[in-house]
Amino acid sequence: MSSSTTFKIAAAAFAVAGAFASTAHAAGFMLTEQTAGSLGRAYAGVGVDGTDVAGVYYNPATMTLHPGTNIQAGFVGIGLNLDYAGKDGETANGRFHPQAIPHGHITHQINDSTWVGFSMTVPFGMGTDYDSDWNQSRRGIKATILTLDFNPSVAWKVSEKLSIGAGVSLQYASADLKMRMNLSDTTPGQQANSALNNALAEAIKNQDAAAIKQIQEIGNAVKDGSAQSEIDADSWAWGWNIGVMWSPVQNFRVGLSYRSEITHDADGDLKVNGLQGVVPGNWQESALGSIISGAISQSLGTMDGAATVSAPAWAMASVAWDVNDLLSLYASFRWTDWSSFDKLDIEGNGTTMATVTNKWKDTYLGSLGADLRLTDWWTLRGGIAYESSPISDPSYRTAIIPDADRWWFAVGSSFKLTDQLIWDVSFAHLHGVHERNLYAAEGSNEKVGRFRKLDAYLLGTQLQYRF
Repeated sequence: MSSSTTFKIAAAAFAVAGAFASTAHAAGFMLTEQTAGSLGRAYAGVGVDGTDVAGVYYNPATMTLHPGTNIQAGFVGIGLNLDYAGKDGETANGRFHPQAIPHGHITHQINDSTWVGFSMTVPFGMGTDYDSDWNQSRRGIKATILTLDFNPSVAWKVSEKLSIGAGVSLQYASADLKMRMNLSDTTPGQQANSALNNALAEAIKNQDAAAIKQIQEIGNAVKDGSAQSEIDADSWAWGWNIGVMWSPVQNFRVGLSYRSEITHDADGDLKVNGLQGVVPGNWQESALGSIISGAISQSLGTMDGAATVSAPAWAMASVAWDVNDLLSLYASFRWTDWSSFDKLDIEGNGTTMATVTNKWKDTYLGSLGADLRLTDWWTLRGGIAYESSPISDPSYRTAIIPDADRWWFAVGSSFKLTDQLIWDVSFAHLHGVHERNLYAAEGSNEKVGRFRKLDAYLLGTQLQYRF
């Protein structure tokens, strides 16, 4: 079979995988799970391991480890446990229904020094869902984020010891975020507060007791006002990635790779409804009350919505050591630029309606793993990893992204079904540890509850075919 024919077959098979992927949603936010094989060792040595075609995504230079034409497709299923207990006795669990994260990768060797590849992945996403009327709805009700990344790349084998690679990413992002917001935090609400404060200052200056009383009544009527807001928006954007791999000796490989930040300026609809906390009364009949009531009405309804969300840059270093025919050892270290996700501005009709402040910090993932080639058809693997949380100030934790430091514990196997076909299956448990409190508001000292569990359970499977 010619290389041209095999590449066409691979491309057709990948298109089928992509068709299934287009309907998928993902749980979590940054998704490391772009392969089910390396999941079995907590992604230690991913790419430079040489056992997994998905290296084309993590480090395009590692394509040179795969001769001929290779195709890989599979998914990683994710189930969450976000068990929350409030100090008021309320319990909740924001876990979305289990999700499948699909992936597909192709590599093709053009000649002795040049490879091309393509990946379709879901690198960022999340899914959390609480009852609309739960007590901490102002800390989040529902969030679903989906990204689809299409990433062609090329690799060049400079020498037997050095390879380099690069690629571009065309990325689609869709976000649906729902939470209850204080009217005083919206632009119309702030304008209303400003009008109240100016009127109160003028009344105090004039020593107008009746006006002071009326202004205070209006303020008390609207101070606890809130509404349910939901933004549904999407966008396309692009980024790039590079990688290098060095093999000082035949059985030892080191890889370095980097992916750029991708900024999505998403447009869609913003719906604000479900007004609560505003006490009706005669105050609305006064001139000032009419202004305040108009500002509240301006905050409600369906309008053009927009939000800017950035998929952060990350860099990774990986090492692989083939100790002997039986054992290989692996390690990886990844930095992610989550400090770039400082806040999220939500706009309605061109005006900032609300701002979600995150104050996140950069995160780090370190992993160690090993492969045991027990027979010529069966490989057993395992790994452990520790990943830091992006949350720098716990009072800014939201219920829809309730992150925490976590441990990874992973096991997996590869089964060589034929000389060309390999089946990989893996399982991992992500266990959230350390501080997991929820606070009443951003910057508040009032702790309202704690997430007793912030865990995830991952089960992945995939097939690799080597032409």
